[in-house]
Amino acid sequence: MILIKNVRGKVRSCRRDNDEFFLFFHRLQIYMVCYTIFMEKNTLRKIKQWILGSIAVVGAVLGVLTLTGTHESLRKFLAGLLIVLSVLFGLTGLVDSEEAKPVSDNLYFVDEVIDGDTIGINGNMKIRLIGIDAPESDECYYEESRDELIRLVQEKYVRLEKDVDSVDGLGRLLRYVYLPGEDLEEDDIFVNEHLLRQGYAQTLSHAPNNRYKMLFVKAREEALIQRRGLWSDECDYLEEFEEENELTREINELPSDPNCLIKGNISSRGAGKLYFPPGCSSYNQIKIDPSKGEQYFCTEEEAIAAGFKKSGNCP
Repeated sequence: MILIKNVRGKVRSCRRDNDEFFLFFHRLQIYMVCYTIFMEKNTLRKIKQWILGSIAVVGAVLGVLTLTGTHESLRKFLAGLLIVLSVLFGLTGLVDSEEAKPVSDNLYFVDEVIDGDTIGINGNMKIRLIGIDAPESDECYYEESRDELIRLVQEKYVRLEKDVDSVDGLGRLLRYVYLPGEDLEEDDIFVNEHLLRQGYAQTLSHAPNNRYKMLFVKAREEALIQRRGLWSDECDYLEEFEEENELTREINELPSDPNCLIKGNISSRGAGKLYFPPGCSSYNQIKIDPSKGEQYFCTEEEAIAAGFKKSGNCP
C-alpha cells in the first residue's frame, strides 16, 4: 500500500487536469521516438531493459488494484502508463532490430572500420577485403587509408560477395565489399577496387580468390602511374615497388592515357609483337621502349589491329 500511495502522490503532483496529463505523455512519446532513432545500440538496449522492468511493475500494481476494485482514478492512470510503456518498448525493439539485421539477404551494417582493409559488422564479425593490402598502423599512409574506408562505409549498409575461400587464417571472412548507390541511377562503389585505384592500398594475392585479379592490377597500375595516395613522394612504397619489380625504366615511360595500360612489346627473342593486359603473370616485368615501336594500348582490339597478338602467359 505504501507503493500505491507514493504513486498516487506523484500523479497528483504532475497532473492538474486530464488535458495536461495526456499532453505530458504525448510529448514524452514523441521525445522517446526521436531519442531511439539517434542513440547508440548499447544505450538503446539498457533503455529497453528499463522499460520492460517498468512494464512489469506497473502491470503488477494495476493487477492488484483491479482485484481489489479500488482507486479507480489511479487504475486509469496506470492503464494509460502501461500503454505508453508498451508502445515505447515496441519502438525501441524496432530500431534495435533494424540495426542488428541485414536490410536484405546480402546487405550488412558496418559497425566499425578496423583499418584500411578490414571492417566489422554485426558487432563481432570481421571482414577482410579480398585482393588489397592497406598500410598497417606503424606504416606510412595508415591514417589516410583508414579514414577513406571510414568515409566510404562507416555506419552504412554494404553488400558482400565471397570468392572461393570464405575465411582467412585469422578467422576473418574474406569478401568483396560494395557500397550500394543512393538511387537507381547511381552505380554501386566496388570498395576493394576504389581503394586500389585511389592509392589507398596495394594489391595482395589471396589465391585461389582471384576473380577480379586483372581489374585490381589495372586499378593499382593507374594509381601508381598517377602517383596517387601511397604511391606519392610522401611514402617510400614506389621506390620499394620499383626495386622489387625492376620497373624504374618502365615507370619513366608513362602512358599518355592512364586508362590505356595494355603493353605492346616487341620480343628480342623471336616471339614477335606481343601484347600484355594487366593481370598477365609477367606484366610487371615487361618494359615499353617507344624507340623500338613498343607502345601502350587502350583495348585489346587496338593491339590486334596494330599487329600484336596476346601473350601465351596471359589469362
